[in-house]
Amino acid sequence: MKIPTIEALLFIAACVPGFNVSAQEEERSWQLGIALGQGSRDNPLINGEAIDINAVIDFSWYGEKFFFDNGDLGFTFLEERNWAFSLIATVNNERNFYNYLTGRQLSLGSLLENNFSFGSSITSSTDGTTVIDPETGKITINAPPPDLVSDSINITDLNKETELPDRDFALNGGIEFLYISPLGDIQAQVLTDASSTHDGQEAWLSWSYPWFTHNGQFNLTLGAEWKSADLITYYYGVSEDESFIGRPAYESGAGTNTFIRFSARHALTDHWHLAGVVEREFLSSAIRNSPIASSSRVDTWFLGLYYSF
Repeated sequence: MKIPTIEALLFIAACVPGFNVSAQEEERSWQLGIALGQGSRDNPLINGEAIDINAVIDFSWYGEKFFFDNGDLGFTFLEERNWAFSLIATVNNERNFYNYLTGRQLSLGSLLENNFSFGSSITSSTDGTTVIDPETGKITINAPPPDLVSDSINITDLNKETELPDRDFALNGGIEFLYISPLGDIQAQVLTDASSTHDGQEAWLSWSYPWFTHNGQFNLTLGAEWKSADLITYYYGVSEDESFIGRPAYESGAGTNTFIRFSARHALTDHWHLAGVVEREFLSSAIRNSPIASSSRVDTWFLGLYYSF
């Protein structure tokens, strides 16, 4: 079992519903809590493992203008009683999926193990070639035509078993809008890649409706997240250098994911709560059509005991 990265923990922490606080806590500018339990987040990549989640740290701090809320660093520049505009910086969580891959590195050895029928001549372009650069050690594979590939090979299995090249973190910056009303809360974000990792953009829009019981709270959230072509191509695309027979090159267009989330909490004492969240995210066709994607949705759930300090 792998330990989830900070992005996964922050994602769950952001989903955990807010708690009623005492008068003393209302005077504090910070909130700290920890949840221990069991949870999981699906990995849509073709050779990805689900992300186990057993501990979640929930931390937020709000000053007069600046704030930090579970991974979002912000500055509120315009605020009224029930709405606010803020500048925010946050980390893109798409990179997290690449920490949970189980495939093998693409190499001559892995291809031979899978009984690929390469021609005997290293210079032949018709039989398929494997060229190793003596200076860099880089392996370049020119795949043979389909009719020269051994019938015992399942190219879909090769795609599943071959490790994906790594992707980097991206630091997003942009603007956030929050609006609170009796009909529900609206959150909107427009972000761009400030780190020049993929030079893409994304936009988030969600509606949440909370309702309360004597010692608990439920929250329903509906939302959509638009991702630009540059962002999706970077995390879900396949470049020419990464492609081979069974994994064609893929350059995506923009796409919009949608999701539905339900979260709940029940107070056991002043500090102990039972908390849970379930979410289903429906991936856009731009992601689903990628040869390295194996699922049309991402399910997330967590159930545990939450302690607020």
